[in-house]
Amino acid sequence: MYLPHLQGVRFLCAAWVLCGRFLPEEHAGIWRVGQKRLDVAEDIFVVLSGFVAQWHEPHEVREVCSFYVRRMVRLLPAFWLAMAWSLISQIPSLRCVLLLQWSKTEARQCPNGATATVAMLIPCWLIYPWSSSPLWRVGPRLTLCVAVIVWLAVFWWGKVDNPIASMANFCLGIGAARVAQEVFPENLELDATEGAKSPSWIWGAVADMLAVLAAIMVVFVGDPRSDSSNEAFFAMERCMALLAAVYFLFSSAGQCGRGLVQAVLSHASLASLGNYTLYVYLFQEPLFWSIDMVIPLQHSAEGFVFFVLLLWLLAGLYAENVEPLLMRMAYMHRESQ
Repeated sequence: MYLPHLQGVRFLCAAWVLCGRFLPEEHAGIWRVGQKRLDVAEDIFVVLSGFVAQWHEPHEVREVCSFYVRRMVRLLPAFWLAMAWSLISQIPSLRCVLLLQWSKTEARQCPNGATATVAMLIPCWLIYPWSSSPLWRVGPRLTLCVAVIVWLAVFWWGKVDNPIASMANFCLGIGAARVAQEVFPENLELDATEGAKSPSWIWGAVADMLAVLAAIMVVFVGDPRSDSSNEAFFAMERCMALLAAVYFLFSSAGQCGRGLVQAVLSHASLASLGNYTLYVYLFQEPLFWSIDMVIPLQHSAEGFVFFVLLLWLLAGLYAENVEPLLMRMAYMHRESQ
């Protein structure tokens, strides 16, 4: 079942990253908060990727090759196109070209530094098809408990800036999706025999409270540039992945969760823009520096708006025209074999 509010969350994370990376500081205003908390947006995106992978894939990924083909066709041509495009500003290293960065810090040093999140997701996507079937036998509640324990173990160790942390966040998303699909009853609005309403509105209310709590923590907890608040900030940063996983669980519970935040995120405009976020991540940096070579953008609020609109337009054109063509070519090649 398609859940449009998840696409709305994708859009929010992508917009957050764009504002944090490219919005001129003198024009940032309240959005300056996002500039100090980019890791939070990236962690939420990784949790969401795990949730969506589990939500849409069968519990036994019998077609492992098909799983890999879909992700390779979506990712690699666009990634290498963006990397070639980035040559206008910097020559990439071989590790950058092959997506072999082992930390976000290292990935951000590449010409297309915005692919740090994508690089951290590669190990998660490689492992997921092989772990899906064993996880199914464990059961949804135990899967979520194990994911939380792994997440606690990883982040108790300290600020981890490598694929292990991303895998812990990805597993949180998988566990939350399992519980949302299998523990909560499906599509219950009104019991026709007893006339009793389902508690889906309660799930939505809990999801709304979690979303409000997350927003308060992001806005008001600590400044990572201040030594006195570093500890509080990093604690908030670690907790945000868990909050995101629980929000996705309750907002998608029974495949019909309800809530005000979910209703906003499910709006067709946000959901449709969320469909293009992978290519927004990949194309943002080369496009920004291409425009900046002709029209300086680094201190222009109007230029930033133009850049964002053009970026989403290009990402949408690629997603709707190039990606389907590549998918058809890949599957035709497989069938011919």
